[in-house]
Amino acid sequence: MEPELSNIEVTLLSIVNENPSYAYEIDKTIDARDMRRWIRIGVASIYQVLKRLRDKGLVDSQREKEGRMPERNRYYITEHGKKALIKAAKKRLSSLEWYYLDLNIGLEASDLLTIKEVADCLHQRLVRVRANKKRMQEIYGAERNSTLKRKAVIKNLIGFRSAEENFLQEILQELARED
Repeated sequence: MEPELSNIEVTLLSIVNENPSYAYEIDKTIDARDMRRWIRIGVASIYQVLKRLRDKGLVDSQREKEGRMPERNRYYITEHGKKALIKAAKKRLSSLEWYYLDLNIGLEASDLLTIKEVADCLHQRLVRVRANKKRMQEIYGAERNSTLKRKAVIKNLIGFRSAEENFLQEILQELARED
């Protein structure tokens, strides 16, 4: 049985499946799609993960030279990679995920804070949540010609921010009663 692919591996496989790419192009695709809003991946990680995918036989690479640029590896998904991507997509679409949220960790570690300090921090977060939600709604509104996939990701993020906004409002009300 093959080991489970990480979310970063699935994301990079998906991008390479769409278009064989250099690591730099993959990084630019991640930026262009605002993917760092929902997945933590740095430039150095892209290179490491591509090497890991190649070692697993999920992508292949070919050294190429364009113009005056130095030789670079262009990555192509393999048939084995396509099968692994299909399996990973089906699993992620049909399963529940566990939430490893900074907010939960902050709440768990808040014992040394006063109620006012907790409320102040959560109020700051609420302001950020509302600003982020508004920005995502603007992006969604501007996505008239985007793919269903892109619009669905943005709508999902808006839903999460809306739920977080409601949660923070409830917690702030409870803290106000305790104070």
